[in-house]
Amino acid sequence: MGTDKQNNNCELHGSSSRAANKTLLFMVFASFALIVWHVWVYGPSGHAVRPELLTKPFPVILGTEIWDMVFSGHGILAELIDVFPYFIIGILLAGLIRTYKLTVRLQRTLNRYGFSSIFIAAGIGIFTPLCACGTLTTAISLLFAGLPLAPVMALLVTSPLMSPSTYLLTLNDLGPEWTVIRTVAAFMLGIFAGVITYFIRNKGFQTESIFIEGAITRGDFHDENYPDERLRCGCKEKFGNRIAAKTSNLFVIFLAKSSEMLWLVGKYVLIGVATGAIVQRYMPYEWIYSLFGQEDPLSIIWITFGTIPIFLHQISASSILYHIKSSLDSTMNGGAGLAFLIGGPVTALPTMIMFWTIFRKRVFFLYMIVCLAGTIMIAYGFQYFVFTPHVDTGNPVFQGVRSISGGTSAVITKERNDRHVRVVMDPGGKGLIATYTNSIEGQGGVVFDSGSERFLGSAADRYDNSRYIRNIAAWLEENNVSESSKKILIYNAGDGQGFSRSTIESLENSDGFKVELTDRKENPEVSESLLDEHSQLWIFFGESTPESRLSDSELETITRFSDEGKSILIVSGTDRNRTNEPAAANGLASIFGVKFEGFVKHSDELKVSSSFHAISGISEGLERFYRAMK
Repeated sequence: MGTDKQNNNCELHGSSSRAANKTLLFMVFASFALIVWHVWVYGPSGHAVRPELLTKPFPVILGTEIWDMVFSGHGILAELIDVFPYFIIGILLAGLIRTYKLTVRLQRTLNRYGFSSIFIAAGIGIFTPLCACGTLTTAISLLFAGLPLAPVMALLVTSPLMSPSTYLLTLNDLGPEWTVIRTVAAFMLGIFAGVITYFIRNKGFQTESIFIEGAITRGDFHDENYPDERLRCGCKEKFGNRIAAKTSNLFVIFLAKSSEMLWLVGKYVLIGVATGAIVQRYMPYEWIYSLFGQEDPLSIIWITFGTIPIFLHQISASSILYHIKSSLDSTMNGGAGLAFLIGGPVTALPTMIMFWTIFRKRVFFLYMIVCLAGTIMIAYGFQYFVFTPHVDTGNPVFQGVRSISGGTSAVITKERNDRHVRVVMDPGGKGLIATYTNSIEGQGGVVFDSGSERFLGSAADRYDNSRYIRNIAAWLEENNVSESSKKILIYNAGDGQGFSRSTIESLENSDGFKVELTDRKENPEVSESLLDEHSQLWIFFGESTPESRLSDSELETITRFSDEGKSILIVSGTDRNRTNEPAAANGLASIFGVKFEGFVKHSDELKVSSSFHAISGISEGLERFYRAMK
C-alpha cells in the first residue's frame, strides 16, 4: 500500500476532488459570514424579528436568526424534508446504474461510431451520475484508451449538467417543463462542444498532442503505486466494491453502491437548499432582479460569466434557482435561469484548475469557449423560441395552455421577499396571476387572478381559458391538505355575468369535481355551514362595490377554511369607473400577502406558452409522474 493518500474514485465512480470540497467549505464560511454581517448591520430578518429580541445580546440574536432559518416552518429543514423523496429515488437510480456499470459499458462502445459518437457521448453524459471533477478523470481514461477528443469533449460538457438525482430534484424544485428544458439544453451544449471540437481536430487537437508534456503519467489509475495523487484510484477500498468482492448478490451490491452516493449527492443538496435560503433572505432584491428579472437583455451574458468563479454544482443549482424565483416580485427571465443552470456547473472552478494543469492551454481555452459561447447561444435560443416572456415557465396552472383572454384587469403585487407567493404571469410587468402555497403550516393553496372575464359566460370557451380554469381546479386540489376532496363552491360576491356552464360541465364530467354555485343574493354571508365539506372556495368579486366587500366575520371564516388545509381561488373584479383599487378583493387577498392595485388594459389574447409540442408532451408525462409521487 502506498504512503500517499489515495483518491477513492475511478472512471466509474468519479473523483471526489479535495479542491471541490475546499470550495464547498469556503462557500459555507462565506455564507455564515454574510449572515453575521447582515444581522450585525441590519438586525434579524423579517422572519425572526420580535421587539423583545432586539434587546438581547448579539450572540442570542444571531442564534435566533440561524435557528429560525433552519427549523422554522419555512426553513431549511422543512425544505430538505420536501426534497427527501426525490433525493432518495435519485440515489437509488444512480446506484442501479453503478451496479450494472451501464455508463462504462456505453463508454467502451464509443470508438465504434465515428462522428456519431459525439451524440452518443452527449447522451451518456446526461445519464452519468458524475460531477465535473469526476468526469475529468473519466475523460482522461477514455483519451488514454485512444478515443478522439470530440466525443470526450461532449461527455465532459454534459456530465456535470445532469444525472439521475438532478432529474428528480429539478422536477421537485422547478417542475416538469424546466426538467425537460434543462435536459435538452445540456444535450445540445454537449453536441455543440463535440461538433466544434470535431471540425478543428486537425488544428492541434489530436489525442496524442493535447496533454502538457510531463503533466500526467500514463498508466493504470487503479494501481496503488500510480504516482499522480489527483488521478490515483483506490476504488477497491470503497464500501460498494468491498461488498461486491464478498458477494455476488446484486441487490446487496446495489444497496452498497447506493449508500456511497448519499454523502456525495447529499452534501450538494444541503448546500443548494442552504444557499438558496440565504440568497432569498439576505441578497439585496435589486441585485436579484437586475440579473433574473425581465428587463435587462444582457442578463444571460452577465450570469454566464458571473458563475465561472462559483462552484455551482448541478444538484445545488435547481434549489438555488427555486429560491431566486420565489424572491422575485415578478416572473423570472427564463433565459437567465437556464444560463444559471447550465453555465454554472459546467465551469466549476476546481475542474478548471485541473484542466489548466493537465491539458495544453489550447484545450483549456477550447473548453471554456465552447461552454461559454454554447451557454449564451442556447440560453438566448430558448429565450426567444421556447420561453414566453412574463410567464412562469412550467407552472402547472398553465399546463397545456397556449393562450388566455386578456382584457381589463387589476394589477397584482406581492409583499417583498414573501416566498409563499409567486407571481406566475405579469404581461408588461403588470401582475395578472399569482399563487400562494404554505403547506408546511397546514394551509391550502391559493390562486389569485386579477381579471374575471376569462371565467365568465362564453368567454371561458375562447382560447385556452377552459383548460386554464381546469388546471386551477387541479392545482388547488393538489394543494388541498384537508380531508375534503373534489368539492368546489363558486361564490359570486358581486354583480356580473355568471360562471361558464360549459366549464362547470368539464369540471364535473371530465375531472370528477362536484361544483356548487351561489351568490350574495342566495347566501348573503359566507358562513362555516356554507363552506362545510367543500375542499375549494372560488370567490368572484365582480365590480368593487360596498355590497361585495366581505365582513370581518366572513374573512375570519375564510381564513379558518384556509388554515384547515382547503384551497381558495380569489378573482378580482373591476371598479365601475376603473379608478379605485378593488378593495373588496383586497380584504381577502391581503391576508395572504397579495394586493390588487389599479387597472390595466391588456390585449384580447395573452400568449402563455410557445414551447414545442415535444417539450409540452414530455412535460405533461412528467407532471403526471410528479403528481403520482406527491
